[in-house]
Amino acid sequence: MLTATFLVLSLAVAALGWGQVPGFLDEFDGPNLNAEWTPINPASHDGFGEAGDYAIRGPQGRTAGLRRAMGGQGNFITELSLKLETFFLGGAGGTHSDLKVRFTGSGAWFEVVVNSFKSIRVTSSELGGNLQDPMTLGGIREGDRLSFQFSYNDATSTMSVNYAINEDQWQTLASGSGITRTALQSSEIVLFKFGANEATMPRVRLDRYEVVSAEPRITASGLQIVTGERGCRLSWNSIPGKLYTIVQSSDLLDWEEVAVDLPASPPLNTHRVDAFCSGSKSFFRILEQDATTWPHGNYCAMLAQEIQGKKHAFLAGNLSYYVGGRYTSWDLREHETLGLTHPFHHDLRGRGTGIVTDATTGTGHDFGGWEFYKDSKVAYGTVIVNGQSFPNPIPTRMFWRPDRMTCEYEVDGVEIREDKFIALNDVVCSIITASHPVEIEFSGHSYVSENRSLQRTATVVHDEANNMVHVSEGGTALARPIEGEELEGALIYDGMSTVISTSETFTDYSAFRDGEGREHYSFRVACGSQGVALCWAMNDSFINARDRVTTVLANPRANLTAKTAHMNELLTNQIPYFRCSDPDIVNIYYYLWAIYLMYYIDVGEGWEVYPHTQTAVHNFLGMHRFDANFQIKVGAWVRDKDYYAYGNVLIWSALLPYARSGGRLPDNMGQSWLSPVWGTTTDHVIGAWDIYEHSGDSGFIEDVYEPYFKPLFWNGINNHWGARFDAANCLKRMALLTGNPADVAHWDSVGEIDNLENWMNSEWERATPDYWGNTAPAIYPPGSDDRALFWTGMAYMRNSWFPEEWARRMTGRWAINSEIGFNGPIPPTLVAMQDIDHTFPSFAAAPDLAYYSIIGMYNRNVGKNANVMGLGHLKTYNMKWGIPVAPESYDNEWEIWGDQYSNFNAGKILIILNGIAGLDYSIPEGSFQISGHMPEEWSFMELRVPITQSDQTDWVNVRIDRVELGEGLIEKTVTVTDNPLQTLKIQPWLEEKVLVEGPGDDDASRPTGHLSYVLDGTTDASVTIRLQE
Repeated sequence: MLTATFLVLSLAVAALGWGQVPGFLDEFDGPNLNAEWTPINPASHDGFGEAGDYAIRGPQGRTAGLRRAMGGQGNFITELSLKLETFFLGGAGGTHSDLKVRFTGSGAWFEVVVNSFKSIRVTSSELGGNLQDPMTLGGIREGDRLSFQFSYNDATSTMSVNYAINEDQWQTLASGSGITRTALQSSEIVLFKFGANEATMPRVRLDRYEVVSAEPRITASGLQIVTGERGCRLSWNSIPGKLYTIVQSSDLLDWEEVAVDLPASPPLNTHRVDAFCSGSKSFFRILEQDATTWPHGNYCAMLAQEIQGKKHAFLAGNLSYYVGGRYTSWDLREHETLGLTHPFHHDLRGRGTGIVTDATTGTGHDFGGWEFYKDSKVAYGTVIVNGQSFPNPIPTRMFWRPDRMTCEYEVDGVEIREDKFIALNDVVCSIITASHPVEIEFSGHSYVSENRSLQRTATVVHDEANNMVHVSEGGTALARPIEGEELEGALIYDGMSTVISTSETFTDYSAFRDGEGREHYSFRVACGSQGVALCWAMNDSFINARDRVTTVLANPRANLTAKTAHMNELLTNQIPYFRCSDPDIVNIYYYLWAIYLMYYIDVGEGWEVYPHTQTAVHNFLGMHRFDANFQIKVGAWVRDKDYYAYGNVLIWSALLPYARSGGRLPDNMGQSWLSPVWGTTTDHVIGAWDIYEHSGDSGFIEDVYEPYFKPLFWNGINNHWGARFDAANCLKRMALLTGNPADVAHWDSVGEIDNLENWMNSEWERATPDYWGNTAPAIYPPGSDDRALFWTGMAYMRNSWFPEEWARRMTGRWAINSEIGFNGPIPPTLVAMQDIDHTFPSFAAAPDLAYYSIIGMYNRNVGKNANVMGLGHLKTYNMKWGIPVAPESYDNEWEIWGDQYSNFNAGKILIILNGIAGLDYSIPEGSFQISGHMPEEWSFMELRVPITQSDQTDWVNVRIDRVELGEGLIEKTVTVTDNPLQTLKIQPWLEEKVLVEGPGDDDASRPTGHLSYVLDGTTDASVTIRLQE
């Protein structure tokens, strides 16, 4: 195997071309035009000037300019600079002309248009028009230098455009996914005068044009394959600031990506490839690229996980979901198989299997039947090879990505590949190909809950004209709207239509009704190397479901490409970019973001009028009130807050009529139902203020304050582990912002601000030295009279009023102590290790307690102890089998438990952004701050943060580098570029070491253990310090 690997590397280095876009540079120095350019309307070309540029005039009613072939395909960056003369002029729209910088191909184009009205827009034929509303080029004048940068990522079909005026920094103009190679065959720079006055002829002077191929390079440095009892892994020499991609082949001809955008972990990177090191032989290439190229590539490929036998399949659309196979609390009950096992529709019309109306809970609440997907059976495949049937084959390998599931099967010598995804129109689709022609028989049945269904009235018909199976779901089921009461109500799917169809005409249709009232159906379809697609949709309207399925079947692979582009767009352009020298943390970060974004739902009916995230596919579809305490704060970091942030707060306002004392609201909700379990929403206020700080949108505060928060909390604020006081301060700020200054004194009174110090002193060391609060009755075993020390005392550290000295003592004595404290096998633990016999069996460690405990350690500047617990938690809780996981909890045997794709883990994103990176910014105050606690084990950390003002987004680049110089001497450099806000605060962490070299700082408000440099009107800055152990 090792010999084969080095052989392929030598072959690869000998043939690097690959047809990528070739580099090109023209600085227009003359005297002759570069031969790669083709003049357009050359009579309008003035040619080279003394200043080293090339001038073109724009004739009336025609275009003039230059064109050149791109000459290849793949990733590239194009930059050009030019000057416009007699173009804008004064008044009446200048010369009434357009400048177009464009890419074109057969029937497709992508272009930037600048007109003489000083309007600029980006448009694409493939995306149906403008990528964003036209914007005005404020401040540009005749003769100014105008520069453009086009960055194309072939894997995600994404083109991103930046612009700059004179010597200014690059500004983001637009980005769009779905730009194919078809539109990128050639590049043009053209002028077009649409006005009739020939006395004002526009002119462009081209100064520079450069194309750089952004394709990765192949590296052979130190590549090894290591096999042993722990499996199979690759290792290779790595360099700081590089990214790596692994590609694999079995024949040296066809190469497939195994892992993408792996960050460097110098001096040696390793990556597990167990699935490729058994059976047939494998060859590998390691591709290296510069990490500074941004936006970055295919995050869906980067997050790919081999999960067969580990986790069930999971996909999410808007109102459609897919669970492949079945696990109960991580115990395998059913393998995934060929076809579509458990696609289901969930628009929050109900919570469980049945729908009834109750005076307390409304219409649709059900305490039973939350996992109703498990009783669905839509299209289970049987492979027929040479007349022999192989029912429900089990995948030999199964890969999860945010955009798809890929299953691989071996059936009687036939290799079968299946890509399952949920299209952007909520159709669940499977694309199946086989190495040799086979038949596949699919079978399924109408929905009947084994334990909850009562009447079963579904029907099934074969719609031959449309090559479809049409199931009209129907019946009644038991529902439990409140505990202790079970009623018969409509089946959650009663009256809905299920549609199943294939891209090839199916045959041998049959149907029957079994003794349990299920309407069974089956059919056969041929499958070979060209493949067949199987699609499912569900809706109240048969026509709606039918038409959506027909749309996807018209071009299944294009719909898969669009889904991939959509998910990559979210993970590239909606969330802060993050890299560090620990690839596990990078993968966890993006995995948790992927889950957070996948769960977004936009129903638009009843109480569900705002888009919002959700918690879990099994038991908490819908937003959970408690989990929203941190999910709201995560949304504050997303670029488009009107969609991804505001609704997480505002959705709860529909439940205001059902509020109880202290701001308590029901646990969960849907279109017209609520869960009759009330709890605190105090942290929702703080999260809403975070959103305002990151958006500057006073209209959002107007929406949440007077109509919602003010009446919710007017008569009291639940303390929620000490958050009452910070929430009251946020409410005071909201009152002032919305023109309600008279409310301020009331919030002081309700928040008991004057009693804060007395209360603090009464709770500190109440039960034990250096710990907050009291012990609590042991919850396990049942009936125990013992008391235990629970994690909740550490939750108080997250509040701004908590003394740093107390935090240092509490974390030093209890948090990081592995014998008596909370630093157990998976830290932090539910109860202190001294009381571990009293832990709850299924929740010995959980995401919420990790967030509440650890974020406060960073907030109170106990960085060393925070990193012990923060990294300790992320590396043990969110990594298993060498891949990121997001379980609901771990049990008392430290085994994974509960939901497998749980957005209960969203708070970990804040541990990385707010805690480890120490990022914060305020658009209203005009400030950006970096005061990170980068772990001493890391050599670097880099982030890019989207800040949107007046519909323009700037990406602030933050990087921390740490170098060990020897003999305990450490050099740290913090660099910030492209900051659009007035005040920049760089606050390097001293790591509890001695400062031996660094610029003097004069900020008396510096955080404990940090330096602080406050810079006004600065976009770019860098600070280097040296520390001694």
